[in-house]
Amino acid sequence: MMIIQENQCRLGRSKQRHALRAGFSLIELLVAIGIIALIAALLISSLNRATKTARRAASQRSAAALAQTVKQFQNEFGFLPPMIHDGVVVSNGLPANRPLLPDGTISEDGPIFEQPSGFKTLVVWSEGLDFNFFRKRSGLASDEISFYGASTVWANEGSWDDRRYSIYSLSYFLTGVLDKDIDGVRGPGFARPNIDGSFLGVGYPVGSSRDRYEPMIDVDRKGVRLSNDYVDTQGYPEHLLDGSDAPSVSDAYADYQTYQRPALIALVDAFGNAFRYYRWEHGRFSNGQLVVENQLDLNIPPVLIDPVVYSSIENDPLVVGEFDITNGNIKLRDATFAIVSAGPDGFFGTEAIETIAEFLSTEVPTDPEEMADLRREVWADNAVEVGS
Repeated sequence: MMIIQENQCRLGRSKQRHALRAGFSLIELLVAIGIIALIAALLISSLNRATKTARRAASQRSAAALAQTVKQFQNEFGFLPPMIHDGVVVSNGLPANRPLLPDGTISEDGPIFEQPSGFKTLVVWSEGLDFNFFRKRSGLASDEISFYGASTVWANEGSWDDRRYSIYSLSYFLTGVLDKDIDGVRGPGFARPNIDGSFLGVGYPVGSSRDRYEPMIDVDRKGVRLSNDYVDTQGYPEHLLDGSDAPSVSDAYADYQTYQRPALIALVDAFGNAFRYYRWEHGRFSNGQLVVENQLDLNIPPVLIDPVVYSSIENDPLVVGEFDITNGNIKLRDATFAIVSAGPDGFFGTEAIETIAEFLSTEVPTDPEEMADLRREVWADNAVEVGS
Protein backbone atom coordinates (compact mmCIF):
# COMPACT_ATOMS: atom_id res chain seq x y z
CA MET A 1 0.00 0.00 0.00
CA MET A 2 2.82 2.32 0.86
CA ILE A 3 4.47 1.54 -2.45
CA ILE A 4 1.26 2.37 -4.37
CA GLN A 5 0.85 5.70 -2.56
CA GLU A 6 4.50 6.57 -3.16
CA ASN A 7 4.15 5.80 -6.88
CA GLN A 8 1.00 7.93 -7.04
CA CYS A 9 2.86 10.82 -5.40
CA ARG A 10 5.69 10.48 -7.86
CA LEU A 11 3.21 10.41 -10.72
CA GLY A 12 1.50 13.55 -9.39
CA ARG A 13 4.81 15.39 -9.05
CA SER A 14 5.77 14.31 -12.58
CA LYS A 15 2.51 15.70 -13.96
CA GLN A 16 3.09 18.98 -12.11
CA ARG A 17 6.60 19.29 -13.52
CA HIS A 18 5.26 18.50 -17.00
CA ALA A 19 2.55 21.13 -16.62
CA LEU A 20 5.13 23.66 -15.47
CA ARG A 21 7.38 22.82 -18.41
CA ALA A 22 4.41 23.15 -20.82
CA GLY A 23 3.46 26.55 -19.39
CA PHE A 24 7.01 27.84 -19.61
CA SER A 25 7.26 26.67 -23.22
CA LEU A 26 4.11 28.67 -24.10
CA ILE A 27 5.62 31.83 -22.58
CA GLU A 28 8.80 31.20 -24.48
CA LEU A 29 6.78 30.82 -27.68
CA LEU A 30 5.00 34.12 -27.11
CA VAL A 31 8.28 35.88 -26.42
CA ALA A 32 9.80 34.36 -29.53
CA ILE A 33 6.82 35.48 -31.63
CA GLY A 34 7.15 38.99 -30.20
CA ILE A 35 10.86 39.11 -31.02
CA ILE A 36 10.21 37.83 -34.55
CA ALA A 37 7.47 40.44 -35.05
CA LEU A 38 9.79 43.19 -33.80
CA ILE A 39 12.60 42.06 -36.10
CA ALA A 40 10.17 41.86 -39.03
CA ALA A 41 8.92 45.39 -38.31
CA LEU A 42 12.49 46.68 -38.15
CA LEU A 43 13.35 44.93 -41.39
CA ILE A 44 10.27 46.32 -43.17
CA SER A 45 11.04 49.79 -41.85
CA SER A 46 14.66 49.50 -42.99
CA LEU A 47 13.55 48.19 -46.37
CA ASN A 48 11.12 51.10 -46.79
CA ARG A 49 13.85 53.59 -45.88
CA ALA A 50 16.27 51.92 -48.24
CA THR A 51 13.66 51.97 -51.02
CA LYS A 52 12.96 55.66 -50.44
CA THR A 53 16.68 56.42 -50.35
CA ALA A 54 17.22 54.56 -53.60
CA ARG A 55 14.30 56.32 -55.28
CA ARG A 56 15.47 59.71 -54.05
CA ALA A 57 18.94 58.99 -55.42
CA ALA A 58 17.31 58.00 -58.71
CA SER A 59 15.32 61.25 -58.71
CA GLN A 60 18.52 63.20 -58.08
CA ARG A 61 20.20 61.48 -61.02
CA SER A 62 17.17 62.19 -63.19
CA ALA A 63 17.17 65.85 -62.15
CA ALA A 64 20.84 66.05 -63.11
CA ALA A 65 20.11 64.41 -66.47
CA LEU A 66 17.28 66.86 -67.14
CA ALA A 67 19.48 69.84 -66.23
CA GLN A 68 22.16 68.55 -68.59
CA THR A 69 19.57 68.21 -71.35
CA VAL A 70 18.33 71.75 -70.72
CA LYS A 71 21.88 72.98 -71.30
CA GLN A 72 22.05 70.85 -74.45
CA PHE A 73 18.85 72.54 -75.64
CA GLN A 74 20.34 75.97 -74.88
CA ASN A 75 23.54 75.16 -76.74
CA GLU A 76 21.57 73.94 -79.75
CA PHE A 77 19.02 76.75 -80.03
CA GLY A 78 20.59 79.68 -78.18
CA PHE A 79 17.98 80.02 -75.41
CA LEU A 80 16.65 78.03 -72.47
CA PRO A 81 13.46 75.99 -72.97
CA PRO A 82 10.59 78.49 -72.82
CA MET A 83 8.57 78.60 -69.64
CA ILE A 84 5.14 77.14 -70.31
CA HIS A 85 2.23 78.74 -68.48
CA ASP A 86 0.67 75.77 -66.67
CA GLY A 87 -2.77 77.36 -66.50
CA VAL A 88 -5.21 77.91 -63.70
CA VAL A 89 -3.16 75.74 -61.34
CA VAL A 90 -0.49 78.42 -61.29
CA SER A 91 -2.39 81.60 -62.17
CA ASN A 92 -5.44 81.01 -59.96
CA GLY A 93 -7.26 82.71 -62.84
CA LEU A 94 -5.74 86.11 -62.05
CA PRO A 95 -4.88 88.17 -65.17
CA ALA A 96 -1.70 89.45 -63.51
CA ASN A 97 -0.46 85.86 -63.29
CA ARG A 98 -1.06 85.01 -66.96
CA PRO A 99 1.34 85.76 -69.80
CA LEU A 100 0.79 88.31 -72.54
CA LEU A 101 0.12 87.27 -76.10
CA PRO A 102 2.14 88.87 -78.92
CA ASP A 103 -0.63 91.46 -79.44
CA GLY A 104 -0.41 92.47 -75.78
CA THR A 105 -3.64 90.84 -74.65
CA ILE A 106 -3.91 88.46 -71.68
CA SER A 107 -3.44 84.81 -72.59
CA GLU A 108 -5.78 81.90 -72.12
CA ASP A 109 -5.62 79.93 -68.87
CA GLY A 110 -4.15 76.76 -70.34
CA PRO A 111 -0.69 75.92 -71.69
CA ILE A 112 -2.14 75.49 -75.22
CA PHE A 113 -4.70 77.52 -77.15
CA GLU A 114 -6.01 77.42 -80.69
CA GLN A 115 -5.20 80.21 -83.11
CA PRO A 116 -7.90 81.67 -85.38
CA SER A 117 -6.07 80.08 -88.30
CA GLY A 118 -6.71 76.64 -86.83
CA PHE A 119 -3.29 75.59 -85.57
CA LYS A 120 -2.44 75.49 -81.89
CA THR A 121 0.34 77.22 -79.99
CA LEU A 122 1.83 77.07 -76.52
CA VAL A 123 1.23 79.79 -73.95
CA VAL A 124 4.63 80.83 -72.60
CA TRP A 125 6.21 83.51 -70.47
CA SER A 126 8.14 85.21 -73.26
CA GLU A 127 11.49 86.83 -72.59
CA GLY A 128 10.44 89.60 -74.91
CA LEU A 129 7.02 90.39 -73.44
CA ASP A 130 7.03 89.08 -69.89
CA PHE A 131 10.66 89.33 -68.82
CA ASN A 132 9.79 90.77 -65.41
CA PHE A 133 7.94 87.54 -64.63
CA PHE A 134 11.37 85.98 -64.09
CA ARG A 135 12.17 88.49 -61.32
CA LYS A 136 10.69 88.69 -57.85
CA ARG A 137 11.94 92.05 -56.53
CA SER A 138 9.68 95.07 -57.00
CA GLY A 139 12.25 97.88 -56.88
CA LEU A 140 9.30 100.30 -56.80
CA ALA A 141 9.92 102.84 -54.02
CA SER A 142 11.14 100.00 -51.81
CA ASP A 143 13.63 97.17 -51.62
CA GLU A 144 11.02 94.60 -50.77
CA ILE A 145 10.22 91.26 -52.30
CA SER A 146 7.17 91.42 -54.54
CA PHE A 147 4.55 88.69 -54.35
CA TYR A 148 2.13 87.89 -57.13
CA GLY A 149 -1.43 88.17 -55.92
CA ALA A 150 -0.42 89.68 -52.57
CA SER A 151 1.07 92.84 -51.12
CA THR A 152 4.73 93.72 -51.53
CA VAL A 153 5.55 93.23 -47.86
CA TRP A 154 6.73 90.02 -46.27
CA ALA A 155 3.96 87.61 -45.39
CA ASN A 156 4.32 84.16 -43.90
CA GLU A 157 2.26 82.72 -46.74
CA GLY A 158 2.88 85.11 -49.63
CA SER A 159 6.63 84.98 -49.25
CA TRP A 160 6.63 81.33 -50.31
CA ASP A 161 4.39 81.83 -53.32
CA ASP A 162 6.54 81.63 -56.44
CA ARG A 163 4.93 80.90 -59.80
CA ARG A 164 8.12 80.88 -61.84
CA TYR A 165 7.93 77.20 -62.69
CA SER A 166 6.31 74.78 -65.09
CA ILE A 167 5.65 71.07 -64.91
CA TYR A 168 4.97 70.81 -68.66
CA SER A 169 7.81 72.77 -70.30
CA LEU A 170 10.41 70.02 -70.22
CA SER A 171 8.20 67.29 -71.67
CA TYR A 172 7.11 69.61 -74.50
CA PHE A 173 10.52 70.95 -75.47
CA LEU A 174 12.82 68.05 -74.61
CA THR A 175 10.79 65.04 -75.73
CA GLY A 176 8.38 66.38 -78.37
CA VAL A 177 5.19 64.76 -77.08
CA LEU A 178 2.72 67.21 -78.63
CA ASP A 179 0.45 66.85 -81.64
CA LYS A 180 1.80 67.70 -85.10
CA ASP A 181 -0.33 70.84 -85.31
CA ILE A 182 1.59 72.20 -82.30
CA ASP A 183 5.22 71.10 -82.62
CA GLY A 184 5.20 70.25 -86.32
CA VAL A 185 6.18 66.59 -86.10
CA ARG A 186 3.93 63.55 -86.00
CA GLY A 187 4.95 61.27 -83.14
CA PRO A 188 8.04 61.77 -80.95
CA GLY A 189 10.25 64.69 -81.88
CA PHE A 190 9.64 68.32 -82.79
CA ALA A 191 10.44 71.03 -85.30
CA ARG A 192 12.96 73.77 -84.52
CA PRO A 193 11.53 75.74 -81.57
CA ASN A 194 11.35 79.52 -81.35
CA ILE A 195 11.90 81.55 -78.20
CA ASP A 196 8.21 82.52 -78.08
CA GLY A 197 7.13 78.88 -77.74
CA SER A 198 6.17 78.35 -81.39
CA PHE A 199 7.85 75.91 -83.76
CA LEU A 200 9.40 76.76 -87.09
CA GLY A 201 7.06 76.11 -89.99
CA VAL A 202 3.93 75.37 -87.93
CA GLY A 203 0.97 77.42 -89.13
CA TYR A 204 2.72 78.45 -92.32
CA PRO A 205 1.81 77.36 -95.87
CA VAL A 206 2.27 73.71 -96.76
CA GLY A 207 5.84 73.05 -97.80
CA SER A 208 7.45 75.44 -95.32
CA SER A 209 10.92 74.24 -94.40
CA ARG A 210 11.77 73.31 -90.84
CA ASP A 211 14.43 71.31 -89.05
CA ARG A 212 13.33 68.14 -87.30
CA TYR A 213 14.77 67.12 -83.94
CA GLU A 214 14.49 63.78 -82.22
CA PRO A 215 13.74 63.73 -78.46
CA MET A 216 16.69 65.27 -76.64
CA ILE A 217 16.47 62.90 -73.68
CA ASP A 218 15.98 59.15 -73.55
CA VAL A 219 13.49 58.91 -70.70
CA ASP A 220 13.89 55.14 -70.36
CA ARG A 221 17.64 55.35 -69.86
CA LYS A 222 17.57 58.40 -67.59
CA GLY A 223 14.97 57.04 -65.17
CA VAL A 224 12.38 59.67 -66.06
CA ARG A 225 8.81 58.75 -66.93
CA LEU A 226 6.23 60.57 -69.02
CA SER A 227 2.85 60.89 -67.34
CA ASN A 228 -0.24 61.71 -69.41
CA ASP A 229 -3.12 63.86 -68.13
CA TYR A 230 -0.99 65.07 -65.23
CA VAL A 231 -2.49 67.80 -63.03
CA ASP A 232 -0.77 68.99 -59.85
CA THR A 233 -3.68 68.84 -57.40
CA GLN A 234 -1.46 69.02 -54.33
CA GLY A 235 0.43 72.12 -55.43
CA TYR A 236 -2.66 74.10 -56.36
CA PRO A 237 -3.47 75.50 -52.86
CA GLU A 238 0.12 76.78 -52.75
CA HIS A 239 -0.98 79.79 -54.81
CA LEU A 240 -4.26 80.59 -53.08
CA LEU A 241 -3.30 83.73 -51.20
CA ASP A 242 -6.70 85.33 -50.68
CA GLY A 243 -8.13 82.66 -48.40
CA SER A 244 -10.60 81.41 -51.01
CA ASP A 245 -11.46 77.76 -51.34
CA ALA A 246 -9.54 75.86 -54.00
CA PRO A 247 -11.88 74.88 -56.85
CA SER A 248 -11.63 71.37 -58.16
CA VAL A 249 -8.56 71.13 -60.34
CA SER A 250 -10.12 68.21 -62.17
CA ASP A 251 -13.14 70.34 -63.03
CA ALA A 252 -10.91 73.22 -64.08
CA TYR A 253 -9.15 71.01 -66.60
CA ALA A 254 -11.99 68.71 -67.64
CA ASP A 255 -12.97 70.56 -70.81
CA TYR A 256 -9.38 71.45 -71.52
CA GLN A 257 -8.31 67.82 -71.50
CA THR A 258 -11.30 66.86 -73.65
CA TYR A 259 -10.59 69.29 -76.47
CA GLN A 260 -6.81 69.67 -76.32
CA ARG A 261 -5.65 66.08 -75.82
CA PRO A 262 -2.96 65.03 -75.57
CA ALA A 263 -1.83 68.13 -73.74
CA LEU A 264 -1.04 67.90 -70.03
CA ILE A 265 1.99 65.63 -70.19
CA ALA A 266 4.69 65.87 -67.53
CA LEU A 267 8.02 64.25 -66.71
CA VAL A 268 7.73 62.57 -63.31
CA ASP A 269 10.28 61.36 -60.77
CA ALA A 270 10.69 57.95 -59.15
CA PHE A 271 7.74 58.71 -56.84
CA GLY A 272 5.36 59.66 -59.66
CA ASN A 273 5.46 63.40 -58.97
CA ALA A 274 6.23 65.91 -61.71
CA PHE A 275 9.59 67.65 -61.83
CA ARG A 276 9.31 71.43 -61.59
CA TYR A 277 11.31 73.50 -64.04
CA TYR A 278 12.10 76.85 -62.38
CA ARG A 279 13.47 79.89 -64.18
CA TRP A 280 14.52 83.29 -62.86
CA GLU A 281 16.64 86.32 -63.70
CA HIS A 282 19.11 88.24 -61.57
CA GLY A 283 18.63 91.88 -60.65
CA ARG A 284 15.90 94.37 -59.91
CA PHE A 285 15.13 97.70 -61.50
CA SER A 286 16.10 100.74 -59.44
CA ASN A 287 15.90 104.21 -60.99
CA GLY A 288 15.63 102.65 -64.40
CA GLN A 289 18.71 100.48 -63.97
CA LEU A 290 19.11 96.77 -63.32
CA VAL A 291 21.07 96.29 -60.10
CA VAL A 292 22.22 93.45 -57.84
CA GLU A 293 23.08 94.88 -54.44
CA ASN A 294 22.39 91.91 -52.17
CA GLN A 295 21.55 88.24 -52.33
CA LEU A 296 17.82 88.89 -52.48
CA ASP A 297 18.44 90.66 -55.79
CA LEU A 298 19.53 87.29 -57.21
CA ASN A 299 15.82 86.40 -57.13
CA ILE A 300 16.50 82.78 -56.18
CA PRO A 301 13.17 80.91 -55.81
CA PRO A 302 12.35 80.05 -52.17
CA VAL A 303 12.11 76.35 -53.02
CA LEU A 304 15.92 76.36 -53.35
CA ILE A 305 16.61 78.07 -50.01
CA ASP A 306 16.57 76.63 -46.49
CA PRO A 307 13.13 77.66 -45.16
CA VAL A 308 14.51 78.63 -41.75
CA VAL A 309 17.08 80.93 -43.33
CA TYR A 310 14.59 82.35 -45.82
CA SER A 311 12.00 83.13 -43.15
CA SER A 312 14.63 84.97 -41.10
CA ILE A 313 15.25 87.54 -43.84
CA GLU A 314 11.87 89.30 -43.86
CA ASN A 315 13.00 92.08 -46.20
CA ASP A 316 15.37 93.49 -43.58
CA PRO A 317 18.54 94.73 -45.35
CA LEU A 318 20.53 94.34 -42.12
CA VAL A 319 19.39 90.75 -41.71
CA VAL A 320 20.14 89.97 -45.36
CA GLY A 321 23.77 90.89 -44.77
CA GLU A 322 24.06 88.41 -41.94
CA PHE A 323 22.99 85.36 -43.91
CA ASP A 324 24.28 83.49 -46.92
CA ILE A 325 20.97 82.31 -48.30
CA THR A 326 22.80 79.93 -50.66
CA ASN A 327 24.65 78.17 -47.80
CA GLY A 328 27.90 78.66 -49.68
CA ASN A 329 26.56 77.18 -52.90
CA ILE A 330 28.40 79.20 -55.55
CA LYS A 331 26.64 77.30 -58.32
CA LEU A 332 23.27 78.44 -56.96
CA ARG A 333 24.41 82.07 -56.90
CA ASP A 334 25.10 81.93 -60.64
CA ALA A 335 22.09 79.79 -61.57
CA THR A 336 19.12 80.92 -63.65
CA PHE A 337 17.18 77.65 -63.82
CA ALA A 338 16.57 74.60 -61.65
CA ILE A 339 15.04 71.14 -61.86
CA VAL A 340 13.33 70.22 -58.58
CA SER A 341 11.82 66.95 -57.38
CA ALA A 342 9.64 66.92 -54.28
CA GLY A 343 11.34 63.76 -53.01
CA PRO A 344 9.80 60.84 -51.10
CA ASP A 345 7.20 62.87 -49.21
CA GLY A 346 5.85 64.59 -52.35
CA PHE A 347 6.14 68.07 -50.81
CA PHE A 348 8.38 70.91 -51.97
CA GLY A 349 8.12 72.86 -48.71
CA THR A 350 6.47 75.85 -50.42
CA GLU A 351 2.91 74.52 -50.10
CA ALA A 352 0.32 76.15 -47.87
CA ILE A 353 1.31 75.68 -44.23
CA GLU A 354 -2.09 74.08 -43.53
CA THR A 355 -1.36 71.42 -46.15
CA ILE A 356 2.07 70.68 -44.67
CA ALA A 357 0.74 70.54 -41.10
CA GLU A 358 -1.99 68.13 -42.13
CA PHE A 359 0.56 65.86 -43.80
CA LEU A 360 2.77 65.89 -40.69
CA SER A 361 -0.27 65.27 -38.44
CA THR A 362 0.36 68.35 -36.35
CA GLU A 363 -1.50 71.53 -35.48
CA VAL A 364 -1.10 74.52 -37.76
CA PRO A 365 1.48 76.76 -36.08
CA THR A 366 1.07 80.52 -35.81
CA ASP A 367 4.67 81.34 -34.92
CA PRO A 368 6.81 82.09 -38.04
CA GLU A 369 9.75 80.10 -36.68
CA GLU A 370 7.59 77.03 -36.12
CA MET A 371 6.17 77.39 -39.62
CA ALA A 372 9.68 77.51 -41.05
CA ASP A 373 10.64 74.38 -39.09
CA LEU A 374 7.66 72.51 -40.58
CA ARG A 375 8.57 73.66 -44.06
CA ARG A 376 12.17 72.55 -43.58
CA GLU A 377 10.99 69.09 -42.48
CA VAL A 378 9.31 68.40 -45.84
CA TRP A 379 11.79 70.51 -47.87
CA ALA A 380 14.87 68.59 -46.76
CA ASP A 381 14.31 65.56 -49.01
CA ASN A 382 13.93 67.53 -52.27
CA ALA A 383 16.19 66.55 -55.17
CA VAL A 384 17.59 69.66 -56.87
CA GLU A 385 19.84 70.41 -59.83
CA VAL A 386 20.61 73.97 -60.93
CA GLY A 387 22.22 75.49 -64.01
CA SER A 388 22.80 78.79 -65.75
